[in-house]
Amino acid sequence: MSAAAKKLVMSFFESEAFKKKSVFEQYIHPDLEVYWHSSTGYNVYDFNSYWQLIESASQSYESIRYDVSHILSDKNEVTARYTLYTRTIENPGEEVPIGYFISIWKIIDNKLAVCHQTSHPAN
Repeated sequence: MSAAAKKLVMSFFESEAFKKKSVFEQYIHPDLEVYWHSSTGYNVYDFNSYWQLIESASQSYESIRYDVSHILSDKNEVTARYTLYTRTIENPGEEVPIGYFISIWKIIDNKLAVCHQTSHPAN
């Protein structure tokens, strides 16, 4: 499953899952667990709270793009290191990095089910 798991994560990053809930639901397991260490502290999300976070963020940005520099897999787990870029509604002509991430995804039933993530803002 290693290659398929990597493909799934990359497809998720390249999809419109961050704009459309129907696409989000195609990739995300209904029992999603996200454990995120960020600059604002430690947060835990489930399917609904993670979608609310994404939906709220997507309303602030014209576009969101993931630049994946590393992706490694072992069976049903995928680790990705990436930079998150956005274009704001106020300035759609300029793409800026907003954060650096490392995420470890566990795949269950061909969906992203568990994520351990750390991030810090781009400065």
